Amino acid sequence: MVNKYEGNGGLLWKVVNRETTLYVQGIIHLGHENFYPLAPEIEEAYDSADVILPEINVMNPIVNEEDVNKLALFSEDMALDQVISEESIKKLSNIFKIQGLSLEEFNKYQPWYIESLLGAFIREKSDLAPEHGVDLYFLKRALEDGKEIIELETAEEQYNVFSGYSIDTQVQMLGHTLQTYEQQADWINQLGYSWIHSHIDSSRDELINIVSNDLERANSEYQKEMNDTRNINMVNKLDDILKSGNGQTYFVIVGSGHTVVEPSIPSELKVRGYKIENVY
Repeated sequence: MVNKYEGNGGLLWKVVNRETTLYVQGIIHLGHENFYPLAPEIEEAYDSADVILPEINVMNPIVNEEDVNKLALFSEDMALDQVISEESIKKLSNIFKIQGLSLEEFNKYQPWYIESLLGAFIREKSDLAPEHGVDLYFLKRALEDGKEIIELETAEEQYNVFSGYSIDTQVQMLGHTLQTYEQQADWINQLGYSWIHSHIDSSRDELINIVSNDLERANSEYQKEMNDTRNINMVNKLDDILKSGNGQTYFVIVGSGHTVVEPSIPSELKVRGYKIENVY
C-alpha cells in the first residue's frame, strides 16, 4: 500500500537576473519521513545552490529564552483570565490538565504564548513532526554539503512579530485555536498531504485554502504582520541579492503561505520587474 505522504512536493519558482539565479521553494515546517526524496526538479534546485536562504536557521536558532519570556509575560496589572472568557479558561484548563500542567502557572502569560503551547500539543497528535520538516531536511544537507546558510529573518524578529499583536488580535487567535482544537491535528495532516501533492492542481488549491484560512482566523492585523509585511521585507533582501550580480545560485526555503498568499514572494518579485518561472 502506498503511504499517503509519499509524493513529490511542489511550489518551486525560479528567477534569473544576469548571472545570479534564485529558486524560491514553498515548504512546510513539519513533515513525514515518507516525503523524501522530493521531486527531481526540487532536489536539483537544491543541488545547484551555493547558498541556502531559510526564514530562520532551525539547525542553529539563536534564541534568548529570558528575552522570549519577557515578551510573553503580561505587565504586572494584567493576566490571562482578565482578557479571555470564562469558557476559554475552562477549555484551556482541561487541555492543560491532560498535558499534566496547571493553567494557573501560566496565568501571567499573554494569549500568543499560550497559543504557541497549544500548537505544540496539537503537533504531537498529528502524523507530522518538526524533525521531518522540509526546512530541516534541506538545512541538514546544507551543513553536510558545506553550503552557506543565510537567514532571511532571525528568531528574535519572529518572536517580535508574535508578541507584537494587539491583545484583541491575540485573543481572537487563541479563541479560534480553542474552538477548533480537536480538528487541528487533522488539518495538519491535510496540510502535509496537500503539500506533498501540491504539483497537482486540486491539492495545491487545498493547500492554498488551508493556509489562507489560517491567516484569516483573526482580524486583518494578523495577516498583515504574519504574511504581508514579512514577505515585503524578505523580497527586499532577495531583490538586493538578484541585483548584486555575484553569479551565485540561491535556494530560498520559506513557508508555503509566503509563496501563495498575496502579496506573495513570487508576485512581489514580479512587481519588481523579474520574470518568474514556475518550475514545479
